[in-house]
Amino acid sequence: MERQHRMAQSHLAKWFPGRVTHHYRELRGRTQAYIGALLGVNYQTVARWEKSKKCPDVGEVLGLAKYLKIPQELSNYMEDIARNEAQKNFQADRRFNALCLQFAEMYNGVICKWDPYLIPGIAQTRAYHFGVVPMTQNYTAAQLKRGWKFKLERSRALLARTDEPKVVLIISDVALRNLRFLSEPDRLAQLKRLQYLDSLPNWEIRIVATLYPEGATAFSIYRAGEAEHGGPDFVYTEVWDNSWCIEEDTRIKRYDDLWNILLGKSIALKEYLDDRRDGLAEEHP
Repeated sequence: MERQHRMAQSHLAKWFPGRVTHHYRELRGRTQAYIGALLGVNYQTVARWEKSKKCPDVGEVLGLAKYLKIPQELSNYMEDIARNEAQKNFQADRRFNALCLQFAEMYNGVICKWDPYLIPGIAQTRAYHFGVVPMTQNYTAAQLKRGWKFKLERSRALLARTDEPKVVLIISDVALRNLRFLSEPDRLAQLKRLQYLDSLPNWEIRIVATLYPEGATAFSIYRAGEAEHGGPDFVYTEVWDNSWCIEEDTRIKRYDDLWNILLGKSIALKEYLDDRRDGLAEEHP
């Protein structure tokens, strides 16, 4: 029996199977025609999947998972999307949201991140992840290990991109002050990491060292920009027990407004470090 209250269609859910298919097809060195022949469809059908114009059905997902050796976790989500015709509400699924974030960093053309307390994961060093992040809550050793692996995969994939997406990080100076919890060598390594990223032509790191709007918790904005395979615009944000990938235009607009407020209050990383008088300026090269 059909549900009486159908959930609003998720553009991310429709985009996700195509990106997974494209990524693992290229990773395995297979053509669209080759995969199409194995599944009994033409290469145009595979191309439509990868362009998110059509979602593969459950049987096709199983074939893709088999021939492209797609990890079980990803293929499970692809099956779920196929069964629900891209209309399942994934906003309550923290892991799916994290995977959307990962693939957006691999394919979207504009990536904007704000964090009031921590250096964003893609810019963290190993010492920062294992030294500062555990101070925010009680993580198990296994959780920290998985978290670092995920951050490392994301940062490597982002830096390996040849299309040079625009990446802007705005960080509260609280996050930099928290470097005091690290040893001097680890503190310097994290600062060098930030300076290196800031020196890249498509990256910009800015610091907010003044008051900012109450309730401005961490969030990321992802836009397709001019990226060939970019996905739908969305905002990723989270609270203590949940996370969201926000796709509604009106809500994205509100986050755009907040981003512009934070941008107006921020200064360049180099300017911030040069102006410090509490040790950061003297220690950064």
